[in-house]
Amino acid sequence: MDQGKLRGQIAAFCAKNQMYCSVRLTCRDQVLFSDQFGYANKDSATPITEDSVFTLYSLSKPFCAIGLLLLCDKGLVDLGKHPGAYLDEVKVLDPRITIRQLLQHTSGAQGFHPCMDAHLPGYAHKVRSLLPQVAAQPVLFEPGKAALYTNIGYIIAALIIENISGLPYSEYMKINVFEPLGMKTAMVDNEKLAIPNRVSGHVLIDGVPVPVEKSHDWLFGAGDIVGRVEDVYCLNHAIKHKLLLKPETWEQVLTPSPLNNKGLGCTITKWHGKTRITHNGGHKGFRTIHIQLPEDDLDMIVLSNSGYTDEGRSEIAEILYRAYFDENALSEKPLDMDTGYI
Repeated sequence: MDQGKLRGQIAAFCAKNQMYCSVRLTCRDQVLFSDQFGYANKDSATPITEDSVFTLYSLSKPFCAIGLLLLCDKGLVDLGKHPGAYLDEVKVLDPRITIRQLLQHTSGAQGFHPCMDAHLPGYAHKVRSLLPQVAAQPVLFEPGKAALYTNIGYIIAALIIENISGLPYSEYMKINVFEPLGMKTAMVDNEKLAIPNRVSGHVLIDGVPVPVEKSHDWLFGAGDIVGRVEDVYCLNHAIKHKLLLKPETWEQVLTPSPLNNKGLGCTITKWHGKTRITHNGGHKGFRTIHIQLPEDDLDMIVLSNSGYTDEGRSEIAEILYRAYFDENALSEKPLDMDTGYI
Protein backbone atom coordinates (compact mmCIF):
# COMPACT_ATOMS: atom_id res chain seq x y z
CA MET A 1 0.00 0.00 0.00
CA ASP A 2 1.37 3.38 -1.05
CA GLN A 3 0.83 5.62 2.00
CA GLY A 4 1.84 8.77 0.17
CA LYS A 5 -0.65 8.12 -2.60
CA LEU A 6 -3.38 7.31 -0.09
CA ARG A 7 -2.66 10.47 1.88
CA GLY A 8 -2.86 12.50 -1.33
CA GLN A 9 -6.19 10.93 -2.31
CA ILE A 10 -7.79 11.64 1.05
CA ALA A 11 -6.32 15.16 1.17
CA ALA A 12 -7.71 15.90 -2.29
CA PHE A 13 -11.14 14.58 -1.32
CA CYS A 14 -11.15 16.61 1.89
CA ALA A 15 -10.05 19.78 0.10
CA LYS A 16 -12.75 19.38 -2.54
CA ASN A 17 -15.47 18.77 0.06
CA GLN A 18 -14.14 21.11 2.78
CA MET A 19 -13.97 18.12 5.12
CA TYR A 20 -11.92 17.96 8.32
CA CYS A 21 -11.22 14.56 9.85
CA SER A 22 -8.96 12.05 11.55
CA VAL A 23 -8.47 8.74 9.71
CA ARG A 24 -6.96 5.41 10.69
CA LEU A 25 -6.54 2.06 8.88
CA THR A 26 -5.34 -0.90 10.96
CA CYS A 27 -4.73 -4.56 10.09
CA ARG A 28 -3.92 -7.27 12.63
CA ASP A 29 -3.27 -4.63 15.28
CA GLN A 30 -0.71 -2.86 13.08
CA VAL A 31 -1.45 0.73 12.07
CA LEU A 32 -1.10 0.88 8.29
CA PHE A 33 -2.22 4.47 7.91
CA SER A 34 -3.07 7.25 10.33
CA ASP A 35 -3.39 10.94 9.52
CA GLN A 36 -5.37 14.07 10.20
CA PHE A 37 -6.81 16.54 7.73
CA GLY A 38 -8.03 20.08 8.34
CA TYR A 39 -9.00 22.01 11.42
CA ALA A 40 -10.12 21.20 14.92
CA ASN A 41 -11.38 24.79 14.88
CA LYS A 42 -11.47 26.73 11.63
CA ASP A 43 -11.67 30.20 13.21
CA SER A 44 -8.51 29.72 15.27
CA ALA A 45 -6.79 27.66 12.55
CA THR A 46 -6.15 24.93 15.14
CA PRO A 47 -5.22 21.72 13.31
CA ILE A 48 -6.62 18.29 14.09
CA THR A 49 -4.02 16.05 15.75
CA GLU A 50 -3.95 12.43 16.92
CA ASP A 51 -4.96 13.74 20.36
CA SER A 52 -8.08 15.52 19.09
CA VAL A 53 -11.26 14.53 20.93
CA PHE A 54 -14.36 14.18 18.75
CA THR A 55 -18.05 13.95 19.54
CA LEU A 56 -19.00 10.41 18.51
CA TYR A 57 -22.77 10.86 18.53
CA SER A 58 -24.39 7.47 17.74
CA LEU A 59 -21.03 5.74 17.62
CA SER A 60 -21.62 5.88 21.38
CA LYS A 61 -24.32 3.20 21.13
CA PRO A 62 -22.06 0.11 21.03
CA PHE A 63 -20.35 1.26 24.22
CA CYS A 64 -23.71 1.83 25.93
CA ALA A 65 -24.76 -1.66 24.81
CA ILE A 66 -21.62 -3.15 26.35
CA GLY A 67 -22.35 -1.32 29.58
CA LEU A 68 -25.85 -2.76 29.80
CA LEU A 69 -24.78 -6.25 28.74
CA LEU A 70 -22.25 -6.35 31.57
CA LEU A 71 -25.24 -6.20 33.91
CA CYS A 72 -26.96 -8.92 31.89
CA ASP A 73 -23.93 -11.18 32.30
CA LYS A 74 -24.20 -10.68 36.07
CA GLY A 75 -27.82 -11.76 36.01
CA LEU A 76 -29.06 -8.32 36.96
CA VAL A 77 -30.86 -7.46 33.70
CA ASP A 78 -32.78 -9.68 31.27
CA LEU A 79 -33.01 -8.46 27.66
CA GLY A 80 -36.21 -10.43 27.20
CA LYS A 81 -38.05 -8.43 29.84
CA HIS A 82 -40.06 -5.25 29.53
CA PRO A 83 -37.87 -2.22 30.41
CA GLY A 84 -40.41 -1.20 33.04
CA ALA A 85 -39.11 -4.07 35.16
CA TYR A 86 -36.04 -1.91 35.81
CA LEU A 87 -37.23 1.63 35.09
CA ASP A 88 -40.46 3.01 36.56
CA GLU A 89 -40.60 5.87 34.06
CA VAL A 90 -41.38 3.46 31.19
CA LYS A 91 -43.88 1.15 32.90
CA VAL A 92 -46.55 2.66 30.61
CA LEU A 93 -44.59 1.63 27.50
CA ASP A 94 -46.39 -0.95 25.35
CA PRO A 95 -46.26 -4.19 27.39
CA ARG A 96 -45.10 -6.24 24.40
CA ILE A 97 -41.81 -4.35 24.12
CA THR A 98 -38.57 -5.97 25.31
CA ILE A 99 -35.20 -4.41 26.06
CA ARG A 100 -33.68 -6.45 23.22
CA GLN A 101 -36.13 -4.89 20.76
CA LEU A 102 -35.22 -1.43 22.01
CA LEU A 103 -31.52 -2.11 21.39
CA GLN A 104 -32.21 -3.50 17.91
CA HIS A 105 -34.62 -0.71 16.92
CA THR A 106 -37.51 -3.15 16.42
CA SER A 107 -39.71 -2.08 19.34
CA GLY A 108 -41.94 0.42 17.54
CA ALA A 109 -41.51 2.82 20.46
CA GLN A 110 -41.60 6.49 19.61
CA GLY A 111 -38.75 8.72 20.69
CA PHE A 112 -38.18 12.30 21.74
CA HIS A 113 -38.93 14.67 18.91
CA PRO A 114 -38.93 18.44 18.31
CA CYS A 115 -42.71 18.76 18.41
CA MET A 116 -42.54 18.11 22.15
CA ASP A 117 -41.17 21.67 22.35
CA ALA A 118 -38.71 20.68 25.07
CA HIS A 119 -34.95 21.07 25.39
CA LEU A 120 -33.46 17.79 26.55
CA PRO A 121 -29.80 18.03 27.56
CA GLY A 122 -27.87 14.86 28.29
CA TYR A 123 -28.54 14.93 32.03
CA ALA A 124 -30.33 11.96 33.50
CA HIS A 125 -32.77 13.87 35.71
CA LYS A 126 -34.06 15.92 32.77
CA VAL A 127 -34.42 12.83 30.64
CA ARG A 128 -36.33 11.08 33.40
CA SER A 129 -38.73 14.01 33.78
CA LEU A 130 -39.90 13.73 30.16
CA LEU A 131 -39.62 9.98 29.65
CA PRO A 132 -43.11 9.07 30.99
CA GLN A 133 -44.63 11.41 28.42
CA VAL A 134 -42.65 9.75 25.65
CA ALA A 135 -43.35 6.22 26.87
CA ALA A 136 -47.10 6.89 26.89
CA GLN A 137 -47.16 7.44 23.14
CA PRO A 138 -48.65 4.59 21.05
CA VAL A 139 -46.19 2.34 19.24
CA LEU A 140 -45.59 2.98 15.56
CA PHE A 141 -45.90 -0.73 14.72
CA GLU A 142 -46.30 -4.07 16.46
CA PRO A 143 -43.11 -4.71 18.47
CA GLY A 144 -40.79 -7.19 16.81
CA LYS A 145 -42.56 -7.01 13.44
CA ALA A 146 -40.78 -4.06 11.80
CA ALA A 147 -37.83 -1.75 12.35
CA LEU A 148 -37.22 1.99 12.77
CA TYR A 149 -33.98 3.53 13.98
CA THR A 150 -34.49 5.71 17.06
CA ASN A 151 -32.49 6.81 20.09
CA ILE A 152 -35.08 5.98 22.73
CA GLY A 153 -33.80 2.45 23.33
CA TYR A 154 -30.34 3.60 24.33
CA ILE A 155 -31.66 6.43 26.48
CA ILE A 156 -33.65 3.80 28.35
CA ALA A 157 -30.60 1.50 28.47
CA ALA A 158 -28.47 4.21 30.11
CA LEU A 159 -31.15 4.88 32.72
CA ILE A 160 -31.45 1.17 33.49
CA ILE A 161 -27.68 1.13 33.98
CA GLU A 162 -28.02 3.94 36.52
CA ASN A 163 -30.86 2.23 38.37
CA ILE A 164 -29.21 -1.17 38.61
CA SER A 165 -25.64 -0.02 39.27
CA GLY A 166 -26.49 2.85 41.59
CA LEU A 167 -23.97 5.02 39.75
CA PRO A 168 -24.33 7.97 37.37
CA TYR A 169 -24.11 6.71 33.80
CA SER A 170 -20.90 8.67 33.19
CA GLU A 171 -19.17 7.16 36.22
CA TYR A 172 -20.39 3.64 35.50
CA MET A 173 -19.09 3.79 31.92
CA LYS A 174 -15.71 5.12 33.01
CA ILE A 175 -15.20 2.41 35.62
CA ASN A 176 -16.71 -0.56 33.80
CA VAL A 177 -16.19 0.11 30.08
CA PHE A 178 -13.72 2.87 29.25
CA GLU A 179 -10.96 2.05 31.72
CA PRO A 180 -11.06 -1.76 31.26
CA LEU A 181 -10.89 -1.35 27.48
CA GLY A 182 -8.00 1.12 27.69
CA MET A 183 -10.02 4.09 26.44
CA LYS A 184 -7.83 6.73 28.04
CA THR A 185 -9.62 9.90 26.95
CA ALA A 186 -13.19 8.72 26.32
CA MET A 187 -15.90 10.11 28.54
CA VAL A 188 -19.61 10.75 28.70
CA ASP A 189 -20.03 14.39 27.79
CA ASN A 190 -22.33 16.86 29.51
CA GLU A 191 -23.09 20.47 28.71
CA LYS A 192 -20.32 22.91 29.61
CA LEU A 193 -17.87 20.11 30.42
CA ALA A 194 -14.28 21.25 29.80
CA ILE A 195 -12.46 18.60 27.74
CA PRO A 196 -8.80 18.97 26.69
CA ASN A 197 -8.24 18.83 22.92
CA ARG A 198 -11.98 18.90 22.20
CA VAL A 199 -12.59 19.74 18.54
CA SER A 200 -15.36 22.02 17.36
CA GLY A 201 -18.06 20.79 15.05
CA HIS A 202 -18.59 22.78 11.86
CA VAL A 203 -21.53 23.77 9.70
CA LEU A 204 -21.55 25.49 6.31
CA ILE A 205 -22.74 29.07 6.21
CA ASP A 206 -22.68 30.64 2.76
CA GLY A 207 -20.37 27.83 1.70
CA VAL A 208 -17.84 28.49 4.47
CA PRO A 209 -17.17 26.06 7.38
CA VAL A 210 -18.05 27.76 10.67
CA PRO A 211 -17.47 26.28 14.16
CA VAL A 212 -20.60 25.30 16.05
CA GLU A 213 -21.24 23.82 19.48
CA LYS A 214 -22.30 20.18 19.55
CA SER A 215 -25.92 19.32 20.22
CA HIS A 216 -26.82 17.87 23.62
CA ASP A 217 -30.47 17.27 22.69
CA TRP A 218 -31.87 13.74 22.73
CA LEU A 219 -28.45 12.22 23.41
CA PHE A 220 -28.35 10.67 26.86
CA GLY A 221 -26.99 7.12 26.39
CA ALA A 222 -27.62 7.27 22.65
CA GLY A 223 -24.88 9.65 21.52
CA ASP A 224 -23.10 11.44 24.35
CA ILE A 225 -19.59 9.92 24.32
CA VAL A 226 -16.50 11.79 23.15
CA GLY A 227 -13.07 10.37 22.40
CA ARG A 228 -10.02 10.08 20.17
CA VAL A 229 -9.45 7.69 17.29
CA GLU A 230 -7.46 5.53 19.71
CA ASP A 231 -10.51 5.26 21.97
CA VAL A 232 -12.72 4.13 19.11
CA TYR A 233 -10.11 1.55 18.10
CA CYS A 234 -10.59 -0.11 21.49
CA LEU A 235 -13.99 -1.22 20.20
CA ASN A 236 -12.18 -3.31 17.60
CA HIS A 237 -10.19 -5.03 20.35
CA ALA A 238 -13.32 -5.60 22.42
CA ILE A 239 -15.17 -7.31 19.59
CA LYS A 240 -12.22 -9.22 18.16
CA HIS A 241 -10.98 -10.59 21.49
CA LYS A 242 -14.47 -10.86 23.09
CA LEU A 243 -13.47 -8.63 25.99
CA LEU A 244 -15.57 -7.81 29.08
CA LEU A 245 -18.62 -9.86 28.01
CA LYS A 246 -19.22 -13.59 27.90
CA PRO A 247 -18.61 -15.26 24.48
CA GLU A 248 -22.29 -16.13 24.19
CA THR A 249 -23.19 -12.50 24.89
CA TRP A 250 -20.88 -11.32 22.11
CA GLU A 251 -22.67 -13.78 19.83
CA GLN A 252 -25.91 -11.98 20.61
CA VAL A 253 -24.27 -8.60 19.95
CA LEU A 254 -23.13 -9.72 16.51
CA THR A 255 -26.29 -11.58 15.45
CA PRO A 256 -28.28 -9.20 13.23
CA SER A 257 -32.04 -8.95 13.26
CA PRO A 258 -33.49 -10.03 9.88
CA LEU A 259 -35.66 -6.92 10.03
CA ASN A 260 -32.81 -4.39 9.75
CA ASN A 261 -29.39 -6.11 10.00
CA LYS A 262 -28.92 -4.58 13.45
CA GLY A 263 -27.12 -6.42 16.21
CA LEU A 264 -26.85 -4.81 19.64
CA GLY A 265 -25.26 -1.43 18.96
CA CYS A 266 -23.99 -2.31 15.49
CA THR A 267 -24.97 -3.13 11.92
CA ILE A 268 -23.81 -6.35 10.23
CA THR A 269 -23.96 -6.47 6.44
CA LYS A 270 -21.86 -7.36 3.40
CA TRP A 271 -19.49 -4.86 1.76
CA HIS A 272 -17.42 -5.76 -1.29
CA GLY A 273 -18.50 -9.34 -0.58
CA LYS A 274 -17.04 -9.26 2.95
CA THR A 275 -18.75 -9.31 6.33
CA ARG A 276 -18.77 -5.77 7.68
CA ILE A 277 -19.50 -4.67 11.23
CA THR A 278 -20.38 -0.99 11.21
CA HIS A 279 -20.93 1.66 13.86
CA ASN A 280 -21.60 5.23 12.81
CA GLY A 281 -22.91 8.48 14.16
CA GLY A 282 -23.65 12.01 13.19
CA HIS A 283 -25.64 15.08 14.03
CA LYS A 284 -24.89 18.77 14.45
CA GLY A 285 -21.25 19.39 13.47
CA PHE A 286 -19.95 15.80 13.36
CA ARG A 287 -19.98 12.64 11.22
CA THR A 288 -18.25 9.46 12.42
CA ILE A 289 -17.83 5.86 11.31
CA HIS A 290 -16.09 2.71 12.51
CA ILE A 291 -15.83 -0.33 10.22
CA GLN A 292 -14.52 -3.80 11.00
CA LEU A 293 -13.88 -6.46 8.38
CA PRO A 294 -13.36 -9.48 10.65
CA GLU A 295 -12.41 -11.88 7.86
CA ASP A 296 -9.35 -9.73 7.10
CA ASP A 297 -8.85 -8.39 10.64
CA LEU A 298 -9.07 -4.90 9.13
CA ASP A 299 -10.31 -1.82 10.96
CA MET A 300 -11.25 1.61 9.58
CA ILE A 301 -12.07 4.76 11.54
CA VAL A 302 -13.12 8.16 10.23
CA LEU A 303 -13.96 10.88 12.76
CA SER A 304 -15.05 14.10 11.12
CA ASN A 305 -16.02 17.44 12.61
CA SER A 306 -17.59 18.54 9.33
CA GLY A 307 -21.25 17.90 9.99
CA TYR A 308 -22.34 18.79 6.49
CA THR A 309 -20.52 15.98 4.61
CA ASP A 310 -23.08 13.21 5.02
CA GLU A 311 -21.38 10.81 2.62
CA GLY A 312 -17.80 11.96 3.20
CA ARG A 313 -17.02 9.28 5.75
CA SER A 314 -18.28 6.50 3.47
CA GLU A 315 -16.31 7.88 0.53
CA ILE A 316 -13.13 7.92 2.60
CA ALA A 317 -13.87 4.33 3.67
CA GLU A 318 -14.04 3.41 -0.02
CA ILE A 319 -10.70 5.12 -0.63
CA LEU A 320 -9.17 3.14 2.23
CA TYR A 321 -10.63 -0.10 0.90
CA ARG A 322 -9.27 0.46 -2.59
CA ALA A 323 -5.85 1.42 -1.26
CA TYR A 324 -5.57 -1.83 0.70
CA PHE A 325 -7.37 -4.37 -1.50
CA ASP A 326 -7.88 -3.18 -5.06
CA GLU A 327 -7.56 0.29 -6.51
CA ASN A 328 -10.20 -0.59 -9.12
CA ALA A 329 -12.78 -1.91 -6.63
CA LEU A 330 -16.13 -0.20 -6.76
CA SER A 331 -18.80 -0.68 -4.14
CA GLU A 332 -22.16 -1.88 -5.40
CA LYS A 333 -23.91 0.56 -3.11
CA PRO A 334 -22.96 3.17 -0.49
CA LEU A 335 -22.42 2.18 3.10
CA ASP A 336 -25.63 1.73 5.04
CA MET A 337 -25.97 4.67 7.39
CA ASP A 338 -28.29 4.78 10.35
CA THR A 339 -31.13 7.25 9.99
CA GLY A 340 -32.00 9.69 12.74
CA TYR A 341 -28.50 10.27 14.03
CA ILE A 342 -26.97 9.55 10.66
